Amino acid sequence: LEIPMQPICKPDCQGLCQECGANLNEGDCGCEDDDIDPRFSILGELLDQ
Repeated sequence: LEIPMQPICKPDCQGLCQECGANLNEGDCGCEDDDIDPRFSILGELLDQ
């Protein structure tokens, strides 16, 4: 599959909020960030590399 991990329109795009769908390029939507299950935190570190 050739689906991007983080579909964005251009490299500096902030994308859309996963909760409400707000355009994050226009500002913060106010949704709270959910805590990540510590068992999956290593996956986030891999994406940062």
